[in-house]
Amino acid sequence: MRFEGTFRVRALRQRVWSFFLDPQEFSVCIDDPHTIESIDPDNFRGTVKTGIGFIRGSFKWSATIKERVSPERAQFGIHGSGMGSAFDVVATLQISDTNICTTVRWAADVQISGTIATVGARLLQGTTEKKTNAFFENARKHLEKP
Repeated sequence: MRFEGTFRVRALRQRVWSFFLDPQEFSVCIDDPHTIESIDPDNFRGTVKTGIGFIRGSFKWSATIKERVSPERAQFGIHGSGMGSAFDVVATLQISDTNICTTVRWAADVQISGTIATVGARLLQGTTEKKTNAFFENARKHLEKP
């Protein structure tokens, strides 16, 4: 599955770049109960308790920043597993600015296997879009705080 979108925020480009490349910062925007731990500047891991429809549980995950070109683009690789399921994500961020806002174009290619994959693409897609929209709205509020 592929997800993509555009996020605009009234904040300086460098601030937006720093925010999305620091797991301790962006983790405040994740609504589901979670933990996050930085291993080194390019690797982090954690847990998240979430659900899709009636299937709920915890996942362990790890992420690597595979590419970073400051403050223009970054690519992340994420692998997670739990509840008899696994997922792999390749996500990209492209950051640009104008005199009034910073724009983040994001995309994520997601592969899911196991129990979660059997609930059907429609339910999975709807839940993922809802959680992604909430994350970026939380990020906007956080970044635009005075």
